Amino acid sequence: MTFRLIFHYIIWSIRLGIPPWYYFQINAEWYNKKKGFYSKIDMDARIPKKWRLEQDYFDKNNLPEVFPVFLKPEWGQNSNGIIKINNKQDFLNFNPINGKIPYILQYAAHEEKEYEVFYIRDATHKNCLSALNITQSLNRSDERYPVNGIHNKDTVYQDITQGFCEKELDILQTHLQELPPFRIARVGLRANSKIDLLSGLFHIIEINLFAPFPIHLLDNSISKKTKYKFIKDNMKHLVKVSNTTPKKHFNRFVFFRKIIKHYQSKTDQ
Repeated sequence: MTFRLIFHYIIWSIRLGIPPWYYFQINAEWYNKKKGFYSKIDMDARIPKKWRLEQDYFDKNNLPEVFPVFLKPEWGQNSNGIIKINNKQDFLNFNPINGKIPYILQYAAHEEKEYEVFYIRDATHKNCLSALNITQSLNRSDERYPVNGIHNKDTVYQDITQGFCEKELDILQTHLQELPPFRIARVGLRANSKIDLLSGLFHIIEINLFAPFPIHLLDNSISKKTKYKFIKDNMKHLVKVSNTTPKKHFNRFVFFRKIIKHYQSKTDQ
């Protein structure tokens, strides 16, 4: 699936005459040049308070008020490096291996259901989205606070976009407009129900900006034909929106820096 995404992105880049490496400059405004990655601390500050979870840098001298909590590398994708801490002793025993990436502590979201909202912004109309997909993350274990992700064998994904009518999708899109105008993003959040999600009663647990994978493509109930059509159509939109990043925000060697930080976050556990 990843190969097809890359293939069609390059094909559309050639057809539209837009350099394919512009992809790595998407969302450049929110890239922390000093740190060399998209900081979760920076991102947290950009989430409206009503949806924000309490979090700060990990400090053994500052015990959480309640457990469980989650420890996350300040940079990481697809749940890499995330550890659930259930009690005081586990908290005090935690030690990152190499310390190259700071860890942050995030309090748990207590809502029952977890969703992944993937979107691509329209290149022409900034207040509109060219792609919007809602996926529910389901966990087959009996854990109350699982760390869902593509590397968790108990996590399965169900595309529920078709369960939203046009009006409901417009409501969700209105919520997303309260975030910064990311060109592409996958927003992880927890809500107790679809009704609460649409009512804005949820907490955001993660915002992925670097190469966010459209997670609904991992739903095995979706036909290959449908998946390939999504890829073909939306890589065109993604190439177009890549050309809207102001050149003043471009970063040299950003791809290599991101790759280095990605692997550091995988090994710093």
